[in-house]
Amino acid sequence: MEVVTNSGSTPKSRLTLQRATDADWDDIITTDARAFAMRNPLPDDERADLRGKVADDDIVLVRDPGLPSTPLVGVSMFYRMSMSLPGAGVADAAGLSWVSVASTHRRRGILRRMLTELFEQWEAENYTFAILTASEGTIYERFGFGPACYSNTVSITPGQAPLRGDQPTDATVRFADADEIAAAIPDLHARWTLTTPGALTRTPAWWAPILADRPSERPLPASGLHYLLHEDGYASYRIYKNENGGVRGEVNEVFAVTDDAHTDLWRVLTSLDLIPSLTAIIPVDDPLRHKLINARDVSITGLRDEMWLRILDIPAALGSRKYAADLDAVIEVTDEFRGRGGVFTVSVRGGDAIVAPAPETATPTVTMDTSVLSSIYLGGTRPSAFAAAGRLRVDSPTTLRALDQAFTTDRAPFSGTFF
Repeated sequence: MEVVTNSGSTPKSRLTLQRATDADWDDIITTDARAFAMRNPLPDDERADLRGKVADDDIVLVRDPGLPSTPLVGVSMFYRMSMSLPGAGVADAAGLSWVSVASTHRRRGILRRMLTELFEQWEAENYTFAILTASEGTIYERFGFGPACYSNTVSITPGQAPLRGDQPTDATVRFADADEIAAAIPDLHARWTLTTPGALTRTPAWWAPILADRPSERPLPASGLHYLLHEDGYASYRIYKNENGGVRGEVNEVFAVTDDAHTDLWRVLTSLDLIPSLTAIIPVDDPLRHKLINARDVSITGLRDEMWLRILDIPAALGSRKYAADLDAVIEVTDEFRGRGGVFTVSVRGGDAIVAPAPETATPTVTMDTSVLSSIYLGGTRPSAFAAAGRLRVDSPTTLRALDQAFTTDRAPFSGTFF
């Protein structure tokens, strides 16, 4: 979470930067409640959930001692997360979140100060990746982040959008109670993350509030979560009923390890009774449309960036994922914020990359900035799209084709977890 601020000169007077302590939490929650329209004060169980996911030493605060009560005017923190890489397991990632700057203290360089502090920590701890979910799209590119995962918001009318094929006579999907769900879905989700680049692993601290589904945390006027369980996946949804009696459904999650599980779960979702409309957020390559008898029965009502990525260590990142085709390139990456760019030789054979600093005499065959490299890394955007936009330069069409082929992935990246 974050709120816009513009980076400018950093005044040295008054403002102080510090790490959080127990005594700061009331102010942290008050500040971010103001920024993100959250409840304040938080109930004790919600507060415990939040504190269980982040350490005080991973929270950066800015205060203004020149004002009465030394108010908190800037907050940023990060979660210690794990992200699936294309074809190569998972890697640690710093999940930047809860970033806010008081509207009374804009254009004082507070955002830059906080992020500089966190970047220095991530670099010292040898993080290769930082990630975030952004409420606005113009803040983080200057810090080297690029949108790496996208999602579609879709709308469908249950009962009027039949899937192809016959309804199975044996029940492969069933409604499950809370105990069954708590026992089954963490493992199903973990299996799904291994199939999808960009997917984020959920620790027990992340599962606790999801499974609790507390009424105080539900959107209004929404029901509790209804769960559908399959041996290779699960889905959850809510029902909304307004004061005039209008009803709509909203899919909360669909995670399927196999195509059959995806089909079976959506067959139930698209046949729910007495729900005239159903919305869902799905990966951009989700095959739902192609499984319908009439592809027009599902409408895409929105496309947005789902997760942003920032590569912190370029050689480590390029050497960590698998590639779909061989590649020989001299890649120049610029990094205006941290100065951690450079020129690198990249040789891919059999899916594995060997990355090394390029000789001083080497001429780059590919040039881009860190935000572009971060955007193409998980396979969410083809390098040729950035070339067409003038944001990636190559020495020849042959190099560009090879770059596209190498960075492509079997599935579109999708994080699946908002943070």
